[in-house]
Amino acid sequence: MHNPYIALQFPTVPAPIVPQPSRRTLTQRLSEDAGFLHDYLRDGLNLIEPFKTTEHYAGFLTVQYHMLGDVRRLYADEEVWQVIPDPGLADAERASRMEADLHDLEAWPPHPRSSPAPATHGLGLMEALGWVHASEGLMLSLDLMAQTQHLGEHLGLDETNGGRHLLAPLGSRTRAWRSLAQALDSARVSEEQGSAFVAGASLAYHRFDELLSLALRPRADTEPATMS
Repeated sequence: MHNPYIALQFPTVPAPIVPQPSRRTLTQRLSEDAGFLHDYLRDGLNLIEPFKTTEHYAGFLTVQYHMLGDVRRLYADEEVWQVIPDPGLADAERASRMEADLHDLEAWPPHPRSSPAPATHGLGLMEALGWVHASEGLMLSLDLMAQTQHLGEHLGLDETNGGRHLLAPLGSRTRAWRSLAQALDSARVSEEQGSAFVAGASLAYHRFDELLSLALRPRADTEPATMS
């Protein structure tokens, strides 16, 4: 079975519309201040090998399904949604495609152990935007990699059996995520707002790690320490 190296390379972010020579943009600050969490997740994913087998992929799709559920709760907040320039980021049919694939993979409903409570309650606006940017970037990075390396085909999945999400077009989501990143980087924000943005993104990274540990566990002799 083909086990790809996962690099977690987010789509290229356009330059800010309004340059801020004396300040880091929000995405620059996130990369510099929370990049170690991004690297931790990358290394953990390569250890877990989420595309190794259909069973592994079913567990990983469960993780993505819960991450999407968290993001959708944030999308329901009108203040958050007003900042998002392109509604294509939400991809309204994504959840139903994932659910259908989990049915095909005999992983629906998710096991109680892999179904923690919602995690996005009580976030401020900048924290919520950090969460949306980070979690959507993570999922898009992984979906782009899966399509580029034809992992659905390697797993024996197609658009009628377990591969609806893997094979869904990504152009609209990619453009929408880039538009959000550009809007965030072009905004004039205070240091405190920047810190809240990074904090929200970091919470999303921790959430992803929590879900991975519940749905997919690496071999006991190579299990890394959990983030605290």
